[in-house]
Formats: sequence, C-alpha cells, structure tokens
Amino acid sequence: MSTDKKLDQGISATPLSEQIEKSKTRQKSYVMDLRVQSPASMGYLGVEGLDSAPAIVRLAKVKGLDVIAITDFYSGEFIDRMVHAAKGSPLTVIPGVSIRCTVGTCSDVIISCLFPESTTSAQIEQFLRGLNIPESARGNPDFILPGTIDQLLHAITAMHGVAIPSRLDKTPHRLSIIPELVENYGFRAFDLAYSDSHEYFKKKWPKTKFQLFTFSDANALAQIGSRNAKVKLPTPGFDGIKEIIARQ
Repeated sequence: MSTDKKLDQGISATPLSEQIEKSKTRQKSYVMDLRVQSPASMGYLGVEGLDSAPAIVRLAKVKGLDVIAITDFYSGEFIDRMVHAAKGSPLTVIPGVSIRCTVGTCSDVIISCLFPESTTSAQIEQFLRGLNIPESARGNPDFILPGTIDQLLHAITAMHGVAIPSRLDKTPHRLSIIPELVENYGFRAFDLAYSDSHEYFKKKWPKTKFQLFTFSDANALAQIGSRNAKVKLPTPGFDGIKEIIARQ
C-alpha cells in the first residue's frame, strides 16, 4: 500500500519507533514534594492564627511545586482540608500517611503510603483501623506498626496505593535493610536523606533502574518544598507517580 493510500485511510506512516520517541518527549515534568506533614502530626510547627491548609497551598505555589503528598504519621485527618484548600489551584494533593514498621532487626523503617487523589480522610482512617493502629498513635512518629511489612504492603495494594521507603540512608542500621527491600520486596523507589546516597545504589545494583528522590519531610510551613524532585511522568497526578515507583 502506498504512503498516500495509508494517509487517506487514516493510518500513520510514521515508523513505530519514532511514534514512541515522540510520546516520550511529550511527557511533562512536575516538581514534587511527596513527604509533607501537617498539624495532624505531633511536633508540627504551626503559625498561630494562620489556617495551615490554604497557607500550604500558597507556599507550594511560591516554591514552584506542582504536586505535594500529605503524609502525617498514622493520621488522615488533614487530607480533606488540604484537598478542599487546593481546589481551583494548579496544585495536586496526593493523600498519604506515614507508617513506621519493622523489617528484619530494624524497627525504624518509615514507609510513605500514597493513594489516589480521590482518597478521603475517612478512607485513610479505615486503612489505619485495618492495620490495628490505635487512636492513641495518631500523629506519633514513635509508634511502631504491630503487624508485618507484608501485611502493610497488602493493605496498601488493596487501597490501590503505592509505598516509598523514606530516609533509610540516615543511619547504618537503616541502610542495612535496603538490600532486603530491593531484593525481597521489589522496591525501586526511595526517598533519601542524602543526595550522595545515590552512589550506594549504583555500586550495589549497577544494572537496576531506581527512582531516587529527596523530599522535604516538612513538619513546618517554611520547610515545604525545601527539597523536592522534578520528574517526568507518563501521566499526570497519582497514576503517573504510581507508574514510576511501583515495586517490581
């Protein structure tokens, strides 16, 4: 069939390899901070008399952020307020929660759990109840999940969510758990405390592709976006984030 006939019939004459390359170049870059705490977390440094939710949205705009995730420890209390405050703005709010769990001999493994944009505060609270998290643990970073990481990951998957281990390069003990998370649990995305920790992954798994971020872990308004990542996503919002950080 001639090229003219192909075009007449609506069939692209562009080679498939070129179509794929063009598709890649159309991916948009987003500036993200996927670990932000709110007044729902213990120790949050708020500003007296200031409504934190709209203040976070305004500051995110000033910092040039496109996407933030609210990841309080054991609490979804602030999710609905943040989603409401961001309505009508270009900021995307990803609902989330932080969980501290035990892997091997380390009981200081922080997992940021992220969920679709439609996830509500009530659904986060239901998720926490399903993990047997007591009300007394709300906002408390010292509480340790009573179940296993396998149970946590199963619960996250059931909620159509995704998990990112956070700050495991901060101490040697935490660092020693990374190989188990990579090799036994298939993690390919990590939120790191130090940017030079990238070398650890390159040396240990030279042929494996990782998504390595350094987010703010903000527990005060001024810290939001202090560390962020500019990432090309195949699709915008949570779906694109899930695609690039899913476990293998």
